[in-house]
Amino acid sequence: MNANTTKPENLKKRVSRSAKQLFIWTFAWVASLALLAFGPKFIWDFHVVVSTTVIFINLGFGYKMVMANIKHINDLDEMMRKIHVEAMALSLGVSVVLGAIYGLLEGIKIITFEPNPSGLLFVMSFSYMIGVALFYRKYA
Repeated sequence: MNANTTKPENLKKRVSRSAKQLFIWTFAWVASLALLAFGPKFIWDFHVVVSTTVIFINLGFGYKMVMANIKHINDLDEMMRKIHVEAMALSLGVSVVLGAIYGLLEGIKIITFEPNPSGLLFVMSFSYMIGVALFYRKYA
């Protein structure tokens, strides 16, 4: 085997390994967030110590998820890194613009309910996925 055939294999293995780690930490974070959202009411009757403990667990999983995301981005090749960074920039811009408006809608009587951060998470996720698809088409 020459160096050119082993390099893509190493890249593929490295990206696969970092993607698995990203999945594991993202799943752990989402699960702990769901536990934090529903546990106080349905499991531990709003016990402050338990809720605080789950908050710190969620923060720990969140930190590991962010670090796994950074590692995964760094493990990608240059083109895929560019695609993901541009998709993240798009997602950030869309989220800031729409999030600012969304946060004001109740105050200006356009909606009658209090804006929920989960709506912004949906916008971020959706705009990121659209960005990856658009920029992949553009560069690949």
